[in-house]
Amino acid sequence: MITPQDLDRLASLPRGQSVLMAVVHVNPADQDNHGDALTTRVKSALNDLGVPPTLAGRLLDDLPRAREARGKSAVYVLGEGIDERFDVQLDLPERFHFGHPLPALVRAVTEAVPRMGVLAVDRDWARLFVLEQGELTELRRERHTELDNVDRDDLTAATTAVPGAQGAARAQDGSGFGVQGTGPRSDSGVEFFQRHLDALQQRFYNDMAQELSRELKEQGLEHLILVGPVSRLAEFRAEIPQAASFEVIGETNVEVGTGMAPDQMLLDRLRPLLEDFGQAQQARLMAQLQEQGVMEMERVLEMVQQGRVYQLVIPEDGSQLHIYRSHNPEVPYFTARKDVQESPLDGSLMERVTLEEVLPQLQSLYGLDVRRVQGEHAERLVREYGGLAGLTRY
Repeated sequence: MITPQDLDRLASLPRGQSVLMAVVHVNPADQDNHGDALTTRVKSALNDLGVPPTLAGRLLDDLPRAREARGKSAVYVLGEGIDERFDVQLDLPERFHFGHPLPALVRAVTEAVPRMGVLAVDRDWARLFVLEQGELTELRRERHTELDNVDRDDLTAATTAVPGAQGAARAQDGSGFGVQGTGPRSDSGVEFFQRHLDALQQRFYNDMAQELSRELKEQGLEHLILVGPVSRLAEFRAEIPQAASFEVIGETNVEVGTGMAPDQMLLDRLRPLLEDFGQAQQARLMAQLQEQGVMEMERVLEMVQQGRVYQLVIPEDGSQLHIYRSHNPEVPYFTARKDVQESPLDGSLMERVTLEEVLPQLQSLYGLDVRRVQGEHAERLVREYGGLAGLTRY
């Protein structure tokens, strides 16, 4: 997993340093990675980039180890004084870059799927996880220990026998029925026992729901998936406040109790829900752009530099789009027009760069929230919206 500390370290790489950055799909379950196919594919991509043989060799030599590691994709950052490989539990599209450091390439990996809260809950257990970059990290597990202290006999022992029923005991003096009979009991004891259990269960779920809001907020999570038996999840949902700071986006279950379910079993059930949610989010974003957004690269860049755009929407691979940036970082200027040779602000020369290269600078200068869209949405963004779109503050 790639941590915020990793991103900070990569962001501090000298801009003048040449590095090889790559996202390689190494999943051994993929037939395209069997035998020499993986090495051949990667070697061809590195040759096309013109990567020096010594640097390319460092990556190629490590591929067998990466394929045997626990990740489905390997993210490489290689250069003078740096030799990093991050194993990521996601099937990612491959990307290769050689030249100035592109921290945005690695950051895009961390944003490929949404971070999500996961609560596995049943009668006896509640386990809270963060699902990030295809991995589950358990934050807390709590057992419903109050159920251990419930004694059914104690709760039903005082049940009064039904007067007059066959087998009811007589008082010692023969004057009538005793207060405590030995005959058949009414159902009130069983009902009381069940009501007591229901009250304990409700309190367990209520306490968990209250803690959940605080913990998800601390983790910066707005969405939650519930795992557990349908009836238990319905009971838990009833305890979630209407004004909760999070949204439940799906439910699923596992074959074994949630307290014993291994991470891989949970992940297998969560992935389809996460993929559906990601696609739905992107579809909503594209619809919002259609109704309220600004489109076409030059117009978007103009409004970005005016401070009017708060959210920038780009294709998954920003290295496929090119814009022009002024040489003077003290007086930045950006345009999509090829005929602009000098900045109109200070006359400094313009240079052709990829969108991926300037993304950190745009974010820093204009406080942009960047969203990437994938697959058909990315194709539509390029084909119909000019490759770049944004949502405006006003």
